[in-house]
Amino acid sequence: MDSSQFDGLVRKGPVDTLPIPDAARQLEAVARYVAQAQEDLTEREKDGDSPALDPERALAFAQTAGAISLTDAHGDTVAVVVSPAVLAVLEDALGLLQGRLDEQQGTAAPLTTDELRDQLDGRMSS
Repeated sequence: MDSSQFDGLVRKGPVDTLPIPDAARQLEAVARYVAQAQEDLTEREKDGDSPALDPERALAFAQTAGAISLTDAHGDTVAVVVSPAVLAVLEDALGLLQGRLDEQQGTAAPLTTDELRDQLDGRMSS
């Protein structure tokens, strides 16, 4: 699915934007559009290519994943719709970078991947 198929789509630089009323009429299609990132991530991980393990690849994954900026009546962005897969990749990459920073500063306490995810999930729910 290509974002240009949405009625009311406005391209602002690299960002696809939709006024909220237009997005509301097409909500299911918007959700399917951003959900493509999960499918891409699943394929990458199946091939052993987890973008979360490298900050540059995590950022590239997030930048190429579909996202839609929702705008109000004045054209100001009020929300961004992204796949939870994008957030998970960025959170994991950020956690790994924090671990590297802690290690360099001598404040590191080794964490398993599951412990790291538990900590990140705790941040998201608080």
